[in-house]
Amino acid sequence: MSSTSLSRHFYALDEVHAALAYSSRRNDSIETLFWCQELLHSGHIGETISTLFEAWLWHKGPFHMAWLLKAWTTLRSERLVAEDILLSAVQLSMIPHDKQDHSLWNILALETATMPDRVTPKTPAWIDDSIDDKELYFIRALYQGKARSAWWMAQQLTDADAWKVIETYATNQSLESHAIVLEALQQYEHLLGYRSDEYDKIILCTAVLYCCTSQRTKELPSQLYPVHQEALQRWNERIGRKAYRSYPIPSACLYGITYRGKIKWSQSTVSSLNHVEPSLIGCPFWEEAISEYGTIQDGRIVWNSDDELEEFYERYFPDDIPDEWTKVEKAISHGDGLLAPTEVVTLYKYARSTFSKWSYYAWNTHDAMLVQLQEKGVWDGALSSVYVPITMKSYDTAILQPVRKRLRK
Repeated sequence: MSSTSLSRHFYALDEVHAALAYSSRRNDSIETLFWCQELLHSGHIGETISTLFEAWLWHKGPFHMAWLLKAWTTLRSERLVAEDILLSAVQLSMIPHDKQDHSLWNILALETATMPDRVTPKTPAWIDDSIDDKELYFIRALYQGKARSAWWMAQQLTDADAWKVIETYATNQSLESHAIVLEALQQYEHLLGYRSDEYDKIILCTAVLYCCTSQRTKELPSQLYPVHQEALQRWNERIGRKAYRSYPIPSACLYGITYRGKIKWSQSTVSSLNHVEPSLIGCPFWEEAISEYGTIQDGRIVWNSDDELEEFYERYFPDDIPDEWTKVEKAISHGDGLLAPTEVVTLYKYARSTFSKWSYYAWNTHDAMLVQLQEKGVWDGALSSVYVPITMKSYDTAILQPVRKRLRK
């Protein structure tokens, strides 16, 4: 997909993905449904699931495992149904706005070789006396809900050993739906679409937060509400028409993660509408449509004949070609870049506005998180950049021993 590839209804595809994540975390279920359907119309099936999974991971996460449980049983299937994806998008957007939690982001961004906190003697009854000191500390931290301390210890172990401790803890504590949750997390590539070393760590941290969380999952809506069905019917009557473009791309969702969010004010994306053919390449819907009338060779469309070119435009541009739209009509999906003349994209600026909600397991750390991110400089737009492998320093094993409170004399 090129940086300006267009969707079925001539939105920039990268911006539709950004708008989907943005509207889901803002609890706008109608717009979430709209952007989700636009991606499905464009043939972005796996990519849509990946966007929903990331939106859940970073903004809802371990406090709302019900969404993951539902997604794991429906969205990883080889026989995907569009309605299941649309329902998952709406369910994600209906998780209460005040229940968002950014603990995962803050804990990862505050990565440090220094132990955040010591544990107390409070220990699960099922612990064996012969347990290793590191594992005992890890389990105590989980049991006491000290997520940052638990994550610090997870970094002292191999990933395999950390997962073994997590599985032991979840099983013995009878955490709700732990078998399915841990399976879904360990095989996250079925929802995200790929694996990476960075995401292996991010998902491990998610599992740590899950073990620290005692909240029970809540039931999600089992079907789309009438208001959503009415919206779908209204949009479906306009498929392929300019009138389908019901919503503008929110500019607030573009910074750092889209092409337009990485270019200067003096640059614009409108040219991809004024010269539309190259921008159709990269969208599965348009490439399939083009294959009926021509071929794509070396990044350009070669039409079978002038007659077939004319047939293509008559069929897929029943109103006007985008070049003939008004400035206002084009502005729904395209416009100037977001950066000042000398500005560069930074993770600091992105996190300052995007990850400002409650962090239950990283209390009062928003400012410290920003300070740490400010040191990272230019950002490539990958959310996994928040995790940076650290070199662990040697430490006195005595700090693993629990702190015992005493009365002052």
